[in-house]
Parts: sequence; structure tokens; C-alpha cells
Amino acid sequence: MSDDTENEVIVGYIIQREDEEGDVTFWHPENEWQEDPNEGEFYEDAGEADATAKALQEGDSATITVEVVYEDDEDPEEDEEDKA
Repeated sequence: MSDDTENEVIVGYIIQREDEEGDVTFWHPENEWQEDPNEGEFYEDAGEADATAKALQEGDSATITVEVVYEDDEDPEEDEEDKA
């Protein structure tokens, strides 16, 4: 069985929270839970992300997970061409 992420480069981790209604937010230490994943804290160390997520999970009924962030393999020049 082949995994699509098998050849992807992991660049870091982000902490995600999904509540009972299915709303997803992302953790930032200064601003707390943010709706935009780009506003969430980016962790380069999996251990630090896991420890933070574990601490956040205590006393919270929502599901808190550490999500892997993969390297963007899109060519920035292609993005510019798409905008033109």
C-alpha cells in the first residue's frame, strides 16, 4: 500500500483543535485558538508540539491533535502565472 505523503518532506507541526460541532481552530500561545491555520504557532520540534498539545488537552473536551506540515512543493512561478 502506497502512502501519498511517503515522499513528502516534513517541515514542522501545528496544533489543531476540533470541537463537538466540528469547528477546527489552531493554537497560538499569545492569541490562543485561531480559525486560520496560518495564524497558528508553527513548531519545528515534534516533541515540543506533542507536549504543548497534551497540556492543552487537559480539561478540554475537544479533540486536540498535532498535525504534520509538509513542504509546499508548488513552484512559486506557477502561482504568479495563475494570477496573471
